[in-house]
Amino acid sequence: MTMRPMFLPALLVVLLPLVGHAAPPIFPPDATRDLDDAVPFGVLKAQPDTYTGRAVTLGGKIVAVEETDQGLLILVKNLPIAEHPVYGPVEIEGVTGEQFAVLYQGRVDPEGLWFGNKLMVVAVAQGNRNVLTPSGVIRSRPFVLARCMHVWKTGEYGSYEISDFPHTTDGYYSLPQETYCARR
Repeated sequence: MTMRPMFLPALLVVLLPLVGHAAPPIFPPDATRDLDDAVPFGVLKAQPDTYTGRAVTLGGKIVAVEETDQGLLILVKNLPIAEHPVYGPVEIEGVTGEQFAVLYQGRVDPEGLWFGNKLMVVAVAQGNRNVLTPSGVIRSRPFVLARCMHVWKTGEYGSYEISDFPHTTDGYYSLPQETYCARR
């Protein structure tokens, strides 16, 4: 009987550090209800029909934005999503710069659409579609319909990473960020 009271404190000591390192929830629960976290970008690109209709999470950096009749078409350079030192997309040497296209059917403030902003998106995969790249060439890219996207407004500061804030070389600056969810 005396073992039971000691079990709970010991369990808390083990679990609390794990809770402290969990990624913060940046999307509402209804946006992630059927999320398939185990979708590698390379497979999504190579076998797009395998994931068509499935909810996925992707991260990257905004390359171009175009307003269309259907919504905002955002071309994104795919980047891996890190959890440390901060949560979000991170540029890593050797990343090839593969891209994906996001159709977002909602409103985003102009600063949220700047070139270079980092973003994560919870979206439904739609296969590959032809999109116009910033160089004026039409290319086939993985295409997703966004439910929600979280934007770290890093674009104005060029090559800064999310982890560079709030202590940039210029001094202290708080990193603006926002989550946008499309009308459904």
